[in-house]
Amino acid sequence: MPQLNTLTYSSQLFWLGICFLALYLILAYIVLPKITRIFEMREETIEEKLNKASTYREQAEDLRADYEGILAQAKERAHQHLKSTSTTISAAIANQQKDFLDKLSDRLHVAEQELYRSRLESSKEVESLARDVANTIFLKLTGKVGSFDKENRNV
Repeated sequence: MPQLNTLTYSSQLFWLGICFLALYLILAYIVLPKITRIFEMREETIEEKLNKASTYREQAEDLRADYEGILAQAKERAHQHLKSTSTTISAAIANQQKDFLDKLSDRLHVAEQELYRSRLESSKEVESLARDVANTIFLKLTGKVGSFDKENRNV
């Protein structure tokens, strides 16, 4: 085995040193600076994105606060509008109820008057019918014609 041959140790150590030195120089001056730049760029990008995210979050919080303020104002306006509309509608309903009750009272009064007139007329008719029936019964019972009038009461 050539690597165990003691005569070639010096050349092996020489090439080991050269290869190690070449790898060290390549890594130290070419590869590691590129990796370092990549990490720095990555860190800067992350920091920029975090700053942007923080800015966007602050803007979102401001927008949310504005939105909540506008929403509160809109709710208050809607509540006031509802209250005024409710008051207006309640007044209109009260007026309509008053008008309805007035009309109903008038109709009730007219109906009571008509009922009173009908009672008077029917009582007159009942009295007339009662005389006719009494005359008919008297005629059938006695065979005589009788008069059961108010003015002429001869039985």
